[in-house]
This record gives sequence, C-alpha cells and structure tokens, in this order.
Amino acid sequence: MSINDRTKLFVKSQEITMKAFEQSINASNGYINNITRSISLEKIDLIVEKYPLLNIEWLLTGKGQMLKSLMDVHEPESQYIKEDATTRASITAKALVKIDASVTHLLHEVSEIKEQLIKKKK
Repeated sequence: MSINDRTKLFVKSQEITMKAFEQSINASNGYINNITRSISLEKIDLIVEKYPLLNIEWLLTGKGQMLKSLMDVHEPESQYIKEDATTRASITAKALVKIDASVTHLLHEVSEIKEQLIKKKK
C-alpha cells in the first residue's frame, strides 16, 4: 500500500472529504492523488499538527497502526477540534465513539486479567 493509499484510507476513516483534508494541510485539490513516493516535509508537519492521532510512521511506511492511542497524544483534545465543519480535524464524533468502545473493551480485559491474577494468588 502506498502513501497515497494510506492517506486516502485515513481520510475515509475520519469521514471527511479529500478536499477538506487537502485544505486543512494547505494543499491544492488533487495533491494526494499526485503523491507517488513521499509527502513534502511541510505537508508532514501540517498533517502532524492538524491530525495528532494519526500515526505518522504508519502514514509514511505502513508500519504500526493507523491511529495513535490517546495516551500517546500529549496535547489537550480541544486543540484538535476545528469549528469549521468543512475542515474538521481528525477527531470526529464517530471516531470518539470508536475510541470509547476500545477503551471500554480494554478496561474489561484488564478487569478479567486482574480477576485471574487474584485467583492464581489464592
């Protein structure tokens, strides 16, 4: 999968249009479609700034997961959310619901592991 493909996958996962994504990183219409091997450093900086949950290593190399965990993001959530609906940032309501579901699932798994450890200690 190419950088172009991974970028499109990310944009689709965020439920924004390619045009909105390109505008948010100050790129011309069609910029993403024209990426063949790499993205300019300027665009990478803007992507990191505008979409802090995006794992930039995944975007550039395909290694790891598409999104960082919330624990890996150090800025307050309010800094990522844009008020302009056409250029909304990476955290959408649906993305938050997915993150919340993941956290809930992980908390459940931790509880089960704790229970197993307590049983083993007895």
